[in-house]
Amino acid sequence: MKTPSEKSNGKPVNRKLYAPLAAHEVELAQFFVRMANILGIQRSVAEIYSLLYASPKPMEFDQIQGRLEMSKGSVSQGLKFLRDHGMILAIKEKGTKRERWEPTPSLAGSLVNILRSQVLPSLEKSKPTLQNVLDFATARAAAPEVIERIARLQRWNSRAVELSALLLPPPADE
Repeated sequence: MKTPSEKSNGKPVNRKLYAPLAAHEVELAQFFVRMANILGIQRSVAEIYSLLYASPKPMEFDQIQGRLEMSKGSVSQGLKFLRDHGMILAIKEKGTKRERWEPTPSLAGSLVNILRSQVLPSLEKSKPTLQNVLDFATARAAAPEVIERIARLQRWNSRAVELSALLLPPPADE
């Protein structure tokens, strides 16, 4: 890996130094990364959310990038994902152009947004696929055990979609 001076062809790099993550911030990041993994969310997104969640004050882009030692692209994409899913808020102070970021007040609300935007669409899109798999297995005279497993998976998927409507609060726009 190249050092910053090697990346800049020996020219001094004017980069502000940021404090490394504290032990509790690292552990919190590991927790959020594990949870994000379950939901299929990128590690960098979880790390950004974790840093904002542990911060007592809103953070600027450069602070996030510096503390996490991430590329600008990763931070930008991560903030966009978090903002689009209602997990963070942009704060602008009077007289400044820079946005600062903080987590939304409700972690439960953020989780519901993720379930609605990531998990439910996947379950709903799976309905026709599972039906096609079952039809194909039946037409090809697959073993009865296999057909029953696929039918059970199809029922589970349908129930998960149905239960989500009962378990998750209605979207804010309803």
